[in-house]
Amino acid sequence: MNSTELLDYWRGQVMDQVRPYLWSDTDAFVYMNEAQLQFCRMSEGIPDATTTEVCSVPVITGEITAEIHPSILHFRNAYLVSTGMELTIRNHNSVKKWDNHTGQITSMIIGMQDNLVRWDHTPMLDDEVSLLVFRLPLTNITDVDQDFEIDPRHHPSLALWMKHLGYLKNDVETYDKQQSDRAKAEFEQYCMQVKIEQGRYRHAPRAVSYGGI
Repeated sequence: MNSTELLDYWRGQVMDQVRPYLWSDTDAFVYMNEAQLQFCRMSEGIPDATTTEVCSVPVITGEITAEIHPSILHFRNAYLVSTGMELTIRNHNSVKKWDNHTGQITSMIIGMQDNLVRWDHTPMLDDEVSLLVFRLPLTNITDVDQDFEIDPRHHPSLALWMKHLGYLKNDVETYDKQQSDRAKAEFEQYCMQVKIEQGRYRHAPRAVSYGGI
């Protein structure tokens, strides 16, 4: 589906296919954009290892911090490009001793500030860190014929969050708290199932040994 097709699908779900519409196209695209964002937040996000603006972080001599893209939700891995060495990703709460000395960076420290990471040492050479992340969409859905970044099999589920938001519209003809709550619960259940399935997919299968009876 693209945004036009999802709009038509959603209007069929809420029986709003005859003009004048109960919900404007503007309202619907706001709901649609929020639905894709919410899906990513609840299912970990879009896996990415190739988008340069998101996955490439410059390491600058003498600079112990670096800016990261605001779309990043979770970090999977981080590698120093010059050597291929994997960096340890550490939360700032786990750091017992802070070191500002110049040296080879071996860790990336997260969580100190939005859209910022810190290296464990002040870099002594320019370099680059390559990230594997889960992220939010890079483009908002605001009009017809736009493509979604999430996998096509999840597109119909977005209509559930759109229904949740649409039925909260402060209008006597559209407000329906019961319908809204039902759609929200169905959407959250779907996202939880997706998150579980993605977790199984990402973890390599382990050999299982069976004991004798």
